[in-house]
Amino acid sequence: MQTSYEDLIASVEGGLADSGHHDIVTRFSAAEVLFGQGLAVVAENESAQPSATGFVFEGVAIKTNLPLNNSSGLASYKANTAISVLRKGRIWVKSESIITNILTDGVFLRHTANAALIPGQFRIDADTARADAITTARWLTTTTAINQLALLEFNIPS
Repeated sequence: MQTSYEDLIASVEGGLADSGHHDIVTRFSAAEVLFGQGLAVVAENESAQPSATGFVFEGVAIKTNLPLNNSSGLASYKANTAISVLRKGRIWVKSESIITNILTDGVFLRHTANAALIPGQFRIDADTARADAITTARWLTTTTAINQLALLEFNIPS
């Protein structure tokens, strides 16, 4: 288990919301991973964006102070590098959907692209079977538009 991580980077995609009760692990990815993306288990110690229904939720890629690594200027982990993955705690992610009720809006993780919507993004519904429910997660904030930051809390059992 990883026991240290970068300073808190709140209110940005992939930023930890607080300093309490986190479970952070180091994984490797064969592909680029954007900060704040949801990840699936690929193999032992390897994670990637989910690519099909029925994936096992691994956690969320934590933002670090790494340089920007992709052509669109979005911060990410390069392919074939170690990534920090939050498995328990609270983290800022972008929601593809407007979150209106934290008590009833579900948490879903996209596994199948839909136009500009790419795997690894969070939303409140299944988008016609293109996203799976994450039952160990809940929203802690609402949003007023799509692609706004929202606070997500989850706890993946060991």
